[in-house]
Amino acid sequence: MTLMPALSGRRMVEMGVVEGLRSVEEQVQPAGVDLTLEKIEVLVEEGEISAEPRFSKGLNIIPKKGFYELPQGSYRVTYHEIVNIPSGYLGLLLPRSSLLRNGATIYTAVWDPGYKGRGMGLMVVFNRQGIRIAEEARVAQLILLSLEGSSELYKGRFMFENMELSEQPGVY
Repeated sequence: MTLMPALSGRRMVEMGVVEGLRSVEEQVQPAGVDLTLEKIEVLVEEGEISAEPRFSKGLNIIPKKGFYELPQGSYRVTYHEIVNIPSGYLGLLLPRSSLLRNGATIYTAVWDPGYKGRGMGLMVVFNRQGIRIAEEARVAQLILLSLEGSSELYKGRFMFENMELSEQPGVY
């Protein structure tokens, strides 16, 4: 059995894996880096998964007095930080335990080597009473695992997602 070593949060920051941290002291963890909320949307139409997928439109939820007040349901979240997955690694995002303890979670997909962007995920609130989440709350932890046997880099449609042109490499 081969172990997939994970990088420490400090090493991830040194390598430039996460840009735009709101608070290095709070977000850098022993086994990864916490990501914070940029926005939360409620999905307002049907999506489609096919050769030409169509993604559901979302409406931004506006925080009230610094908090998102979310009833039971599903929401699309965008993270504040820009993630850069280096060659030879894959990124996984897991919900923070405080989210789980309050009856909510975040579902995500794998970030392939070479991905760069401000990622999105699916937050599901199971708690029948709902949940209050601070505007810039830390909601998930990025971990980086070593990937053996592949030198391919991500070239998909989500490269540079949710990034301004000025934030993209080679654009000045």
